[in-house]
Amino acid sequence: MSAFRTRRRVLTAALSLALLAGCASTRLEGTWTNPALRADPIGGPVLVVGVARDDIVRRTYEDAMAAQLAARGIGATPSYAVLTGPLTARSDAQLLDAAKQAGARHVLSTAVIGQEREQVISQEPAPFVGFGGYGRWYNAWWGLSYPVRTEVRSYPVYVAQTSLTDVGSDQLRWTARTRTTDPRDIDQETRAFVDLIVAAMTEAKLLAAPAR
Repeated sequence: MSAFRTRRRVLTAALSLALLAGCASTRLEGTWTNPALRADPIGGPVLVVGVARDDIVRRTYEDAMAAQLAARGIGATPSYAVLTGPLTARSDAQLLDAAKQAGARHVLSTAVIGQEREQVISQEPAPFVGFGGYGRWYNAWWGLSYPVRTEVRSYPVYVAQTSLTDVGSDQLRWTARTRTTDPRDIDQETRAFVDLIVAAMTEAKLLAAPAR
């Protein structure tokens, strides 16, 4: 079974890419670079694939990534331009054929592959009113006492995988895993996620500095 086929089966089981978030809520868990391949900046063209059930989210991600790659002098084609309909219904052969038809040398794909929940527990003393004195009136004040007031907040956490695959050799060149907590603004956070991935690829020497 090819490496690309194995990865695609993982990606097609992914959740919506709409759950990706920005720098403030996304962190890079780790990356891996294929030691058998030279760590040189990639050349285009690249087929950008966003595995998403929501077509708007898919297009937002693919457009943002394609624009970032273009800023580095790399031609990139969003997959929605050559493949209509949900990507989760596509076979590996169809995706590879689409990449070849687009003249792509690499496929850069992203999908959410897991979902978790995190809880944050905060505690603070409960306020109370105190009284003192026995004159014509009571002297009142506010204070803090126990029992402690406990607040539990639960957040969704999404694990995403981004992979760079060489089309000609069908070899995985680079992959990254990220964790995103409590995404809110889809457009803003998806674009920030793209910034994070591009920065990681630049650090791995897969992308050159932006053209000035």
